[in-house]
Amino acid sequence: MDDSLRDYQIEMLSKLEKAWKNHRSVMVQMPTGTGKTHLMAAVIRTHIAEGSVLIVAHRRELLDQIRQTINSFGINSNDIVVESIQKLSRKAPALIPALVIVDEAHHALAKTYKQLWEWWPKAQFLGLTATPCRLSGEAFTDLFDTLLQSYSIQKFIDDGWLSDFEYVSVAPGNTMVEKIAGLKKRGLDGDYQTKEMATVMDVPESIEHLYKTYKQFADGKKGIVYAIDREHARHITEYYQAQGVNCCLIDGKTPAEERKRLVTDYLEGIISVLVSIDCFSEGFDAPEVEFIQLARPTLSLSKYLQQVGRGMRVSPGKPHVLILDNVGLYQTFGLPTDEREWNLMFRGKITGKGHQGGEHGFIIREESDKELINLQMVYIKSRGQEVQHVEVFIENGKYGILRDRQVSCPAQFVSIQRLEPPFFGIATYPFEIYRNRKTVIDAEGRNLNLRVDNYARQEDEWLVYTNETGQTVWWDSIGHRNYPSKPIFEKIGNFEVFKIDDQYSLRYYDIRFKKSEVLTGPHFCIFKDLLLYNDTKRKFRVYMYLKDQIIVNTISGSTQLNLKIVNADGTIGEYEMGMISNSFFYPPSLEKLGLKRYYD
Repeated sequence: MDDSLRDYQIEMLSKLEKAWKNHRSVMVQMPTGTGKTHLMAAVIRTHIAEGSVLIVAHRRELLDQIRQTINSFGINSNDIVVESIQKLSRKAPALIPALVIVDEAHHALAKTYKQLWEWWPKAQFLGLTATPCRLSGEAFTDLFDTLLQSYSIQKFIDDGWLSDFEYVSVAPGNTMVEKIAGLKKRGLDGDYQTKEMATVMDVPESIEHLYKTYKQFADGKKGIVYAIDREHARHITEYYQAQGVNCCLIDGKTPAEERKRLVTDYLEGIISVLVSIDCFSEGFDAPEVEFIQLARPTLSLSKYLQQVGRGMRVSPGKPHVLILDNVGLYQTFGLPTDEREWNLMFRGKITGKGHQGGEHGFIIREESDKELINLQMVYIKSRGQEVQHVEVFIENGKYGILRDRQVSCPAQFVSIQRLEPPFFGIATYPFEIYRNRKTVIDAEGRNLNLRVDNYARQEDEWLVYTNETGQTVWWDSIGHRNYPSKPIFEKIGNFEVFKIDDQYSLRYYDIRFKKSEVLTGPHFCIFKDLLLYNDTKRKFRVYMYLKDQIIVNTISGSTQLNLKIVNADGTIGEYEMGMISNSFFYPPSLEKLGLKRYYD
């Protein structure tokens, strides 16, 4: 066994050898970046003694790379032939292979590949791919007998074999997304027609937005930009270069020597950005890719995963890869880590075609050196961050709010914008429900229904806005109340109160009282019949005063008594039957309770 193989590669090799005992032709699925070529080399070492090996690629520019990779594993044999399917379709090679390996096997179509199975009926076949799906929904069972699946992308990330990622997507209400949704023409492969895509993507304002997104989120990083065609790639390259970015265009038409030089310059840091079409969506193994920018809409799940997968190889000093989704593919396919029904796609039960309008949740970032929103882009996933208490989800192009994975606000908002931090120390987000009508979502995922028509400004913990009647309103983010003017607060212990008419009101709690009804102490305060601890987290309803203790009832939705004992030192004990006797006091014995009247 090859000592250089990882555990999951050894496991897949074992599963493959067992599958060949019952099946002639096997397809293997492993995510991009997990070492399918290593597995290929191990298979060749095992089977080269049985006869010649033929490796088939779907594009000519991949041939030299495959040959170099095989040689790097120390396999130098005249019995290994690497050839393109285009050449094989015209003329069969002289050799009779014992093993045929189809690289990037998701491109294998029966009408061009079937003859390989017919030419060599005794050969074994291996198909390697990260995405065993077709945009058309056709099955692979006309070529391969069975599918062997590896682990999910998320598990490979968790185990450290793939890089984690940070995902930034264009917002669903963005004009670009609406234009892409309006693309009606389809090419021969069922994907968007390139010529029609160009009317939306290959225009100055679109390319300018690509650059602004790169500048804001990925400035100085090394990465790949995926364009729709060579003309689009050229325009992107020229614009980026004009802004001082060291970038170049590289695609299948780039001469081999020039291509080799450009890749070397990229690896050495002379070039920081490669602008390409599809030639780096497959077969490009540089782990130094720090960002991927998607500037090409697609309906193909395979193309989406192949492109983002180029950046998910692990590299020293690279904590994560940044995915800049300028065309809304997140809304079409979800995250790269979403679970896929590969076996159903392999058998043609599910198409590999994405659809807009799915429900996808994303995490609100609490701390960032970047804004959550730049009016165009929204963070979908934060690096290494667990699911938060409050999430935002997208459904049918609108935003909604999840609290503990339950919908607290349905998907009705057309845009989201985080209020400038630090804003009253908690995460509060204004959402636009309809054009020019806004509301505010608080950190608990609740819609505060402020109906903010004209957002004006923030002042510390205050949001000052004009309501629909034209009145200026001060909204207190701590007390969650509206005021016609900014009230003046007065401190009572650790609590803030304000005056309304002739009565005072607590800022935190909905209770009104007179000053004569306030008792203060080192551990808690009493407002009327409400006992509040100074940590503001515990509150009780006063039930009765004893000589040196207070009997309280816990505040809950139940009408039943749940009595506790509060001692003068702030400790809380359990109530025991018989403690209430004729010895209760009102007014309370302030000295024994450690309290004093506020107005004294």
